[in-house]
Amino acid sequence: MGTSTSEGLTEQLIDHLNGLDFITRIDVIGSRVEQTSDAYSDVDLLLTIKDITPHIALYEVTESVKAKFQPAWYDFANSLLPDKFLVSTFIGGDNPFTFYDIGILNSDKNLVYDKKLFENDQWIHLMKLWVMNFKYMMRDAPQFEKRFAAMMEKANISYHSDYRKGFYQLLLKLKDKKTIKRGYLNMLEEVFRNS
Repeated sequence: MGTSTSEGLTEQLIDHLNGLDFITRIDVIGSRVEQTSDAYSDVDLLLTIKDITPHIALYEVTESVKAKFQPAWYDFANSLLPDKFLVSTFIGGDNPFTFYDIGILNSDKNLVYDKKLFENDQWIHLMKLWVMNFKYMMRDAPQFEKRFAAMMEKANISYHSDYRKGFYQLLLKLKDKKTIKRGYLNMLEEVFRNS
């Protein structure tokens, strides 16, 4: 899995976002800045905005990124709402784990927003969970087993004590879905087979 294409894509994405007039600042945060990133690390961007509410800003950012980069997928982190409005997206590159988390903090606890703007495709969401849980497994993260079980339940797949079989069964199920780009799933399968 490479990093050179992701560095170039990160620059392109930041340049694109800087062109949106309501964005005043873009910070790269997380493991990339803390120098703790690995082959499974995503890129975390935190946006500061003006003259627009966070939910509208995230909607506009998502639509703009879709138009410019035609991402393989995007998925909203609805569990973080309303404190943080965040979209995850894979815009390209040779490492399927290098997706972008683009977030905007919300300080207005009384913000009223339309949840329909942030509805996810269930299969793309399951694919994102697959990616996240595979990272947790490879990193031997303490939360892995609980999250893996929840993912398998959402996928309506009997729980597997053999995690690799469970991951592969879900990957095959995802490959049957038309909403997920085949090239991205092929990259995941290649990483899975080589791990």
